[in-house]
Amino acid sequence: MNTKKGIMIACAVIIAIILICAFKQYQYSQRANVKVPILLYHNFVTTVPEHDPDNFNYINTPESFEENVKTLLENGYTIISMKDLDEANNGKKKLPDKPIIITFDDGYYSNYEYIYPILKKYNVKTSIFIVTDKIGQELDGIRYLGWNECLEMQNSGLVEIFSHSTKHVFYNRLPVKEIRDDVKKSYQLIEQHLGKQDLKVFAYPYGAYTKQTVKTLKNDGIDFQIYDLGINNFKNLDKNFMKRINIPCEMTGKEIIEAIEKGTF
Repeated sequence: MNTKKGIMIACAVIIAIILICAFKQYQYSQRANVKVPILLYHNFVTTVPEHDPDNFNYINTPESFEENVKTLLENGYTIISMKDLDEANNGKKKLPDKPIIITFDDGYYSNYEYIYPILKKYNVKTSIFIVTDKIGQELDGIRYLGWNECLEMQNSGLVEIFSHSTKHVFYNRLPVKEIRDDVKKSYQLIEQHLGKQDLKVFAYPYGAYTKQTVKTLKNDGIDFQIYDLGINNFKNLDKNFMKRINIPCEMTGKEIIEAIEKGTF
């Protein structure tokens, strides 16, 4: 009797495992085959200079950003957060048909001064990747966010704050231990000032990485790693190899949509 009961239990366990595997396979097959573009902005200026040492790739205007947001929304895009993407990836929510994520690098004060009001106006979510050693600083005439601004924006529910390192250096030139310590320190500072962060995303400065840095940060609990140019596809999303599209000065919303649809960026 005991033997028969044991066989029945073993069979039930095997059937349960088979069903779970089949369900996971079904879930994967049902994953939306949609593009998940992530836009990247940096600093914002009210007057575009005649000359720019970075060829106008890392500055933009508040007016241009608002036009981008308005155009994307009018063309059926849903602006989601990294948390939304994570929950969709884990099967906790459905991804919209035309999702798009907006991010900002470095943590410029202009993100708070000019962009935060636009986010509130349109009720859209964004992510800011901060260089923690620059928080509260003014360097070379450029002002960076303070922790109070970061906290205010985070508490609004519209802005996620993530790490872009402590010093903004080339990670592919550093020993792995130094990289690990740097990312840990940056998140320690973020959590010290902004509270516990359930989702941790890291954007590599200059997109500079190695296979070892990716493996190390994954093992250390970084949920998403961003370090390349391009467009992500939800069907085969790789959380450790996320891509973005850099938006140069005054690129229009129509041009962004065309780049997404044609894959030209």
